Amino acid sequence: MIPTELISMVGGSAVGFLFRFMAQKSQDQKELFQQMITANKQTTENQDKAVQRVPLDVGKGVRQLIVLSVLFATFLAPFALPFFGVPTFVEVDAQQTNFFGMDSMKKYFVEINGYLFTSENRQILLSIIGFYFGSAAANNKS
Repeated sequence: MIPTELISMVGGSAVGFLFRFMAQKSQDQKELFQQMITANKQTTENQDKAVQRVPLDVGKGVRQLIVLSVLFATFLAPFALPFFGVPTFVEVDAQQTNFFGMDSMKKYFVEINGYLFTSENRQILLSIIGFYFGSAAANNKS
């Protein structure tokens, strides 16, 4: 038989270990929570300092500059630049056949008169128009 004192000593040790383990785990969770709160406060302070360094209207000004430059490239440049005689060069790929009948691609730069309006300019303009109409529609919600 196992003596009662041994059973109570082992049982008491196990229960003491269990309670100490639970208390330590609770303490660790409390410290982790305090560290998270401290980190969150620091992040908030850093964000507030960043807002104070850069005014909120800077992004708006950059977006307006981009829109104005695209509008210039779309509407004004095709009419204004030819008057100033600004040359425009376009890269052209030409296929050539050599003496042995082999085809090769050669790049040429050709000067054109006027302004080159590419499909990318059109796509950018359509994106900007869509964005501004979409944001205007979102602002007018009741």
